[in-house]
Amino acid sequence: MGSYCGLTINGVGLFSVKNTFSETHLKLFSPLEFIKYKEDLDGEDYERYVFRTTVKKAMTRLEILGCSNKKLITYFNNGLEYQKSYYAKPDDEYDKRYEYYERLTFDNYSNALRSILESESIDIYDDNIKNKHPKISTDIISRLIVEKLSSGNLLNPFFYDDIYENEEHLIDHMLDIYMCIINCNEDSVVEYDLSSVVDGGWVDESDALEFFDNFMDTTIIVTEGKTDIKVLSRSLEILYPEYNHLYTFFDFYNYRADGGTSYLAKLLKSFSAAKIKNRIIAIFDNDAAAELEIQSLSTIPILESIKIMKLPILDFCTSYPTIGPTGRNNININGLAVSIELFFGEDILKSNNEFSPIQWTNYVEKLDMYQGSIINKSEINVKLDDKLKNPDLINQDWSKLTFLWDTIFKQSF
Repeated sequence: MGSYCGLTINGVGLFSVKNTFSETHLKLFSPLEFIKYKEDLDGEDYERYVFRTTVKKAMTRLEILGCSNKKLITYFNNGLEYQKSYYAKPDDEYDKRYEYYERLTFDNYSNALRSILESESIDIYDDNIKNKHPKISTDIISRLIVEKLSSGNLLNPFFYDDIYENEEHLIDHMLDIYMCIINCNEDSVVEYDLSSVVDGGWVDESDALEFFDNFMDTTIIVTEGKTDIKVLSRSLEILYPEYNHLYTFFDFYNYRADGGTSYLAKLLKSFSAAKIKNRIIAIFDNDAAAELEIQSLSTIPILESIKIMKLPILDFCTSYPTIGPTGRNNININGLAVSIELFFGEDILKSNNEFSPIQWTNYVEKLDMYQGSIINKSEINVKLDDKLKNPDLINQDWSKLTFLWDTIFKQSF
C-alpha cells in the first residue's frame, strides 16, 4: 500500500506521485499558498495539507521558469513526429493508435483538453460524462484524455498510453502541466494535496516548505545600478510576494560591483562567453545611452537564456517637463531619459503638484539623440526609501512599478 499526492484543476485530478511529492508540481505554487485545516470526514477531524492557487498565478510562475507557447509547440511536434514514425500506417493491432495520431494536432489536443478542464462540476469517472457535458467531443482525442485522467495514466499528448523507460527522455513534465494550465480559465483553482502522504508518514509538511527555502531555479535580474536593484527587489516583496522566491537580484552592495550602462553590457558579454545557463533578465534604462549599448550587443551572439529589455514606455512621459539650452519644454522622454526614478509614482516625482523635470546632459552623436536625467535625484530617493519602508498600496502610487513588474513577468525564454 501507499499514499498519493495529487495535482488538480477544478477538482479534476491531472497528475499524482506515490509516497512523496513532486518538486515540479510544487513549482506551480508559492509557500504563501500553503493551507492547513481540519475537515470533518465521517464524524472525525482529518488534517488537510494543501497548496492552493489560481491558474493565472500558476501560469505566471511556469512562464517565469521558462515555459512558453513556442517551447510547448516544439515539444509537442517533436513528440508527435517520434510517435508517427512508429504508427505511420494502419495496422490491425494498432488501429486506434493510428487513428489517434492521424487526428492529433496541437490545436485539436488543446481544444479537447480545454473542453474537459473548463467543464463545470465534471466527474471524470462518470461513465455518462459525454451526455452530461455535451461540449466535450466524442472524438478519439477527447476519449483518450478522459481515459487517461480516470485511469491515472500519464497525461501526455503524444503518448497513447504509458511510456517505456527508454522513452522517458522525451517527457518534459513541466510542459505537460503547462499544456493543461493554458487550456483553463485564469480563475480556475489549482490544488496540490499532500494530506495523504503527510498522514501516511511518508513526508512532513515542513519538507515541502523547505523546497521553497532552498529554491535554486531562479531567474536572475541584472540592472545598470544598485538603485534599480533596491527598488525592484523591495517592490516585488510588496506588490507580488507570491513570486518573490522565483527571482534573485544582482548584488551590487556586498561585492562592490561597478554600475552603469556600459558595465551592464560588458557583464552580459561575459555571461555569454562563460555560457552561463541561468535565466537572466537584463534591464536597461529607456534612454539614449542604453540604446547605444543594446545596438552594440545585437552584433554578438548573446545566449538565449539572457533576455535584454529596456524599461517600458510610460504614457505620462510622452509630454514630460525638461530643461535644456533652449529653456523649459514638455517633450516625449521615452527612449531619451527614462530611468527607474520615473517608476517611483507621482507621490514621489511631484512637488507642489509639478513633476521633477529632466535635465539634458549630453548629446549622443551616433544616435543623434540627447541624454538626460531627472533632477533632485537625491531628494527623490530619500522619499522613495520612506515609501519602501512604509508601503501603503491604497494611498500611495504603485501603478508604474506594478506595470514594470507585469512587463518583466512577460519576458519569454
